[in-house]
Amino acid sequence: MTLAVRKIFIDSRFLALGDSSSFDYELPEVLELPKDTVAFVTEFTTVASWDTVSASRNNQLYVVENVGAVYHARTVTLPSGAYDSETLRVVVENALNGAGKFVTGNYSVQRSSSAGTVNTASLGAAFRYFTITISGGGSCYFATDPWMKKNIPAWIMYGGVAYDPLNLKSTNELFQFPTEVFSSNHTSSFIDLRSTHTLFIHSPSFGNYSCVAPRGVRTAIAKIPCDVAYGGGVTLRTFRFKLRLHRCWEHYLEDVNV
Repeated sequence: MTLAVRKIFIDSRFLALGDSSSFDYELPEVLELPKDTVAFVTEFTTVASWDTVSASRNNQLYVVENVGAVYHARTVTLPSGAYDSETLRVVVENALNGAGKFVTGNYSVQRSSSAGTVNTASLGAAFRYFTITISGGGSCYFATDPWMKKNIPAWIMYGGVAYDPLNLKSTNELFQFPTEVFSSNHTSSFIDLRSTHTLFIHSPSFGNYSCVAPRGVRTAIAKIPCDVAYGGGVTLRTFRFKLRLHRCWEHYLEDVNV
């Protein structure tokens, strides 16, 4: 049987139900596909429009502050938005010096190089670390995710707000402080402004639950690496998947481009 249509273009702007990230799409006409048809994803394009800091993923900076023999646990919430290293620096500094600050001193956040050189001028690519200092009294500890997951009682004892250890929404995926000590001076790891590294296309209509994706998801049909900054395009080309009949694994459908 000759296919009348061999390529289908799907545009989320013309969805039938849902939104641009999860939708049903209805073809303008019914397509008849013979047995043994195989479908291919030949291209996928989207705009990198996810925020650097998001309330649903990574806006919580966990800090334990110290003055003398007193410790105080504090959750610093960063505002959602798309940031470069400089604008994120300003946001972190303002948030640390905002409501809930326990130390008597003030926080200063500067961009620095791997060698520890502080940059206060240009947006040089080498200055992709944060150096945070407290001037005027007090010290702090920036909690890592492993620490947060196993030290809930200590966090509560220090007056910290309860949290979900399985969903920390931590800023540690953007930058973290690997030296686990109380100090008035901390230098972060490399700042990763791309909060999203990989996209997965899901389609229960095509995948037949025959894959195993992260967290046991079985409807993923394509993995897309995100290697561009905010506003850039993400493209996938030439990815194959198969339509399989639910009763008979040895039957497929003939080639079709999607």
